[in-house]
Amino acid sequence: MAKARFDPIAESKRWMLYVVVGILVSWLGLWGVLQLAVSTTTTVLFFIVLFAAVTTTVMPAVAYLNARFGRCAERRVYQGRFIRQSIWVGLYIGINAWLQMQRVLNLMLALVLVAAFALIETFLITREGPTEEG
Repeated sequence: MAKARFDPIAESKRWMLYVVVGILVSWLGLWGVLQLAVSTTTTVLFFIVLFAAVTTTVMPAVAYLNARFGRCAERRVYQGRFIRQSIWVGLYIGINAWLQMQRVLNLMLALVLVAAFALIETFLITREGPTEEG
């Protein structure tokens, strides 16, 4: 008997409720941190909450793009991939924010970071295992 083909678009979207709650909590947390006086603690909190806010905000879009174009053969691979790619986006924005606070961010450095993250993600995708095609 042939194994049923994995269809990410037909998957349960219950996780989306958790993501929406995470988006609301993280952006409200970011607003709260921005209301505090500047100190080392609030700066660290800013980066933590910024990372969480960006990661949860891009997660639905990344999940859709992976479902549409990702060619995942297994549910486990699909879930791990879109979560990991959302984390990459949050990390990229956080690093850029930190570099901008240090006044060293420029276009070339931002593009080098994108290229580095894309190279790492490409390597990880090739190591994941089988796709639908083979």
